[in-house]
Amino acid sequence: MDYINLRLENSLGHILNRTARAMCTMVQNSLKKAGHNVTVEQCALLFNLWRQDGQFQQQLADNTYKDKASVTRIVDGLEKRHLVKRALDKEDRRQKKIYLTRKGKNLQQELKTLAFSVQEQCLNDVEPEQW
Repeated sequence: MDYINLRLENSLGHILNRTARAMCTMVQNSLKKAGHNVTVEQCALLFNLWRQDGQFQQQLADNTYKDKASVTRIVDGLEKRHLVKRALDKEDRRQKKIYLTRKGKNLQQELKTLAFSVQEQCLNDVEPEQW
């Protein structure tokens, strides 16, 4: 590989970053079009909670590759939308766990379907063995 003549726009990291941003934009547009008042970042936490409800904020941060401050801000937004609630941990009352509300649980099928639809659009012309 010719590292001296490597251009940023042709680097793997740059291409992956652009692809991820484009997919996030597509998901966000789909969410908005479907009338959902949630962000892609909030969806990431919801997906994580659908897999395992009742996580500490640090667990959510680790599982979504975000810092704890970002997770706090995202959880605040989800709480305002009544999709999650914070509850004191029974074993360690200094800690709070994040739980889905009924409203948050009820969004699971629709948001997953929407996200997978965008993924299918993006992979439409890509052969499965190339994934």
